[in-house]
Amino acid sequence: MTSPTVTTAGVVASVADLRVYFETKQGLLHAVDGVSFDIGEGETLGLVGETGCGKSVTARSFLRLVPTPPGRYAGGRILFRPHRPCERCEAAGCIDCGGRGRVPIECTRCGGSGCAECAGSGVETVDLLAVGEHKLRDIRGNRIAMIFQDPSKALNPALTVRQQLAEVYLQHRTDEILELAGVDGRMARRYASDRTGSVERLLLRLPPWSRTRRRIDRVIDDLVARALAETQIPNPLKVMQRYPHELSGGMRQRVMIAQALACDPDLLIADEPTTALDVTVQARILDLIERLQARHKSAVLYISHDLSLVRRICDRVAVMYAGRIVELGPTDRIFREPAHPYTRGLLGAIPSRLHPRGRLQAIEGTVPELIDPLPGCRFAGRCKHVMPACVEGDPPVVEVAPGHTASCLLHVGDHGRTR
Repeated sequence: MTSPTVTTAGVVASVADLRVYFETKQGLLHAVDGVSFDIGEGETLGLVGETGCGKSVTARSFLRLVPTPPGRYAGGRILFRPHRPCERCEAAGCIDCGGRGRVPIECTRCGGSGCAECAGSGVETVDLLAVGEHKLRDIRGNRIAMIFQDPSKALNPALTVRQQLAEVYLQHRTDEILELAGVDGRMARRYASDRTGSVERLLLRLPPWSRTRRRIDRVIDDLVARALAETQIPNPLKVMQRYPHELSGGMRQRVMIAQALACDPDLLIADEPTTALDVTVQARILDLIERLQARHKSAVLYISHDLSLVRRICDRVAVMYAGRIVELGPTDRIFREPAHPYTRGLLGAIPSRLHPRGRLQAIEGTVPELIDPLPGCRFAGRCKHVMPACVEGDPPVVEVAPGHTASCLLHVGDHGRTR
């Protein structure tokens, strides 16, 4: 596991006061309301919480996949710092890149000295909520990739596995395809970027362009087969010709992982990737994600409501409740010494051999209404330690230990340091 603390220099993505609202007939629903956290290089950050707390909306905001309308990005920023392969070691890992195989890209505006555009970091910084659509399309699936919860819905049933993985390379790796194929020219470039028209597609069936097309197709086949083989799919050359409905749930999930990692992204977002799988396949998929992350040196945002899985694979954990982060810190410490009453309730509800049969602990009450919510702690109505001040205003973020914060008045004063 990586270090639980994240320095500014090692941050791949920073979420600052993110607010995502939805227009409804009853009013404005505050799905995500002031969320902030960082993700470090090579780190796995777990985002946990019960269904409907805003985890998936937060994740989809990285790629601006929240439908607008009815959704609305009401405030905040998501700062992303893309990387490039280390030239000294050719992405193998060396002293200069800290063994990661990739290094940050210098900010073009300040030349690395630090400015407002790069938030003083000196490296290229992109605000994902403000960047143009053209730039964002270059980042989606390339520098930031996402594994969706249900592969049967995320994969196109009308396209083969080969066609769906090839699209990633055609959109983001045109130069690499042409170099490997040993071809060049306007027609070849358009074909290798999936931008040919009907007339060009007809010409590519005729000599001499047909030879160019076959060479490009062979390169794409090799890249797709290699990506599938990396996820331990048996007989990838056969699987790539199949349609998603011809594969099992575990195989479809592996295809999605191969698609997400095809371009060696800086950040991988895994949105409950094992929910629809049985326990045996689930364990294999998690092992696969861990091995591939170690090989590609990608940062991972792992979203789940299964705390046992999060404890196993994550370096740090952010606990989310009713659209807000209520606790954030190193995984071992949060599971050993949870600071927020909601986190304690979640951990207390996990079945174990210490619980008497039929006596699982439950969190009483219901999740508060998120349509035009009142000020105050969102958990106040269900908390055993509620105080009058809890409903008067939003609780501050308190550092209860190095790198461990909680939004709770129980830790204000001698017990913690307010940020």
